[in-house]
Amino acid sequence: MPNKNSAFPAAILLPALSILAGGCSSPGSGSGKTPERAAPRLAGRLSPQGKILRRYGPAFVEALPHGIEAVHLKGNSYERGYQYGTLLKNEIEETLKSGMTMFALYIGDKNYKKGLERIRRGKEVMERYIPPEFREEMRGMADALAAAGSDLTYDDILMWNTVNDSKMLHKGPCSIEEDLPAGKRIPYPPYRGGCMTVCAAGPATSNGEMIVAKNMDWYATPEMRRHPIVLAVQPTDGGYAYFTPAYPGWISGIEGCNDKKVCFGMQISRSDRETMRGAGWHFLALLLLKYADSLGDAVNILTVYPRPCGNIFLVADAKTGKALVIETTADAVALRYPQKDQGTIWSTNHFNCFPGWQGYKGPVNMPALQKKSYRLKLDSIESWQKSLPGWSKGRYDRTRELLEKNYGKITVKTMLSLISERYSMKWKKYVGWDELDADAIADIWAKDKVLSKNVQYYKSPKRGPLTYSGAAVWSLVMRPAAGEVWVAMAGPVPAQKGGFVKLTVFKN
Repeated sequence: MPNKNSAFPAAILLPALSILAGGCSSPGSGSGKTPERAAPRLAGRLSPQGKILRRYGPAFVEALPHGIEAVHLKGNSYERGYQYGTLLKNEIEETLKSGMTMFALYIGDKNYKKGLERIRRGKEVMERYIPPEFREEMRGMADALAAAGSDLTYDDILMWNTVNDSKMLHKGPCSIEEDLPAGKRIPYPPYRGGCMTVCAAGPATSNGEMIVAKNMDWYATPEMRRHPIVLAVQPTDGGYAYFTPAYPGWISGIEGCNDKKVCFGMQISRSDRETMRGAGWHFLALLLLKYADSLGDAVNILTVYPRPCGNIFLVADAKTGKALVIETTADAVALRYPQKDQGTIWSTNHFNCFPGWQGYKGPVNMPALQKKSYRLKLDSIESWQKSLPGWSKGRYDRTRELLEKNYGKITVKTMLSLISERYSMKWKKYVGWDELDADAIADIWAKDKVLSKNVQYYKSPKRGPLTYSGAAVWSLVMRPAAGEVWVAMAGPVPAQKGGFVKLTVFKN
């Protein structure tokens, strides 16, 4: 269990880390280099059909096809936050207020006040672990909102950027209630995860290029789905230009790419070692976007910075054509590589760093660190595989089948099809877009659920029912060497139903 008095829990590393870490430019403690400034490589407008809706200084909002808005930001951390808050004041207000209401109800087991108190408690613990530059960005956003007459504050923006961690950690042996006696903490619930990332490169693709796909499976109110945005960001105070999808008010999503041709996707993977004493989803992701120039950088960042819970990061570097999976808990890290240089690697929501499984030889048995949370049997590889939750193992096995079927001829079109696939692992057949809870790669949840029939929305005069969905809220296919991204995130869930938009993010 993490030392509660330490900001940097001990990490368990594979021997290969020392080789990977050579020459890194991670901004974390222990790095001897200052992050280089990024050249202005953002491509400007992301789509030839894009239209500029509004400007503020060097920042602007671009209307993309399918109702998506690209928010272009440029400046130091505070300036970018101020631009963001100025350009998206109305979208941030509507999204945050409905989203906070949803999460408060969810985390409070439909008790809004109890859930909101847990979110505040989690925010207060997590704030001290957030890098100062990201706190400045959120402060800039809050100041811009206040200047425009909004009642949202810095604390609201901070809660909005830590609420996903509170949602993930509100139940378990080491959570928001970790300072309470064990008997008074919320017990483990059955937990269904989402999201997945797939990478194909080298001999796996038709021309050797690297292609990476990511599904973001999460919760959303109709108001959140109403405002799909992507962030195209050019820092001027250090770090690289980057692209990430988000909800208005989030300073980063949990996937994306930068102008060093590094891209990644993250998945939750519930573990027995969890804490709010960490940097949190959005901030670890933003560190990778801004500062990872190599796989070694990514490993260093995710080792040095305190992590709150079990997560999986699939990181790919198109400069070298290499990728790896980094499996993490609050106090452990393990690395998984493609098998026998086959050029494919993928991840869903369970750890696969089990000694002897798919070529993994590291000293850390990561599935053993989620034994309680996933109720695993670890006597052998066979017993472990049989005890894995079907919603994660099914997508993992189906992805392997599709990669093997298309091996050597994978293209962007292939990956768009794979990440949108609607073969139900539960029912063993293809299903329509309107099926409910089908356990397919394209996480399908056709109907909104009623979370409350009558609730006062957060910081809003609105009172009434609150509905939400849990499904693929956006989907990406990235071609990092070319600086191209295909994104689906508009309209009803799952996002793939609305179709993909091709964007050119970086110049070559």
